[in-house]
Amino acid sequence: MRAGSRALRALGASSLLVILSAAAVGAHAFPERSEPRVGAVVHSPPAQVRIWFDGDLEPAFSRIAVTDASGKPVDRGDSHVASQNRRVLQVSLPPLAAGRYTVRWSVLAVDGHRTEGDYTFTLKGSD
Repeated sequence: MRAGSRALRALGASSLLVILSAAAVGAHAFPERSEPRVGAVVHSPPAQVRIWFDGDLEPAFSRIAVTDASGKPVDRGDSHVASQNRRVLQVSLPPLAAGRYTVRWSVLAVDGHRTEGDYTFTLKGSD
């Protein structure tokens, strides 16, 4: 009976490890969409940049920044997770000049996994 009990406990522990591992793999917060979109060419200056993620974010450890082609910061410095939706990271922008802009983000999912990335968008001048 003891051998059977040990085998059952080992099977239960193994099953738990598999479940926890699967949860950890899917736990990172990844972008689902953004505004402006990745690689977009926009014709009017956006008032903000927003990225929607597939999981809740830790507000204290999630940031987004926008720089111009020379690497100079152009956002208003108010990067934050939206209070009404903890899956949205956003930052406001002043009126921008025509040019190419880079959005860099770094987030911490509520489970402690960090992801980061960047993308560009282009603001076209009036023709």
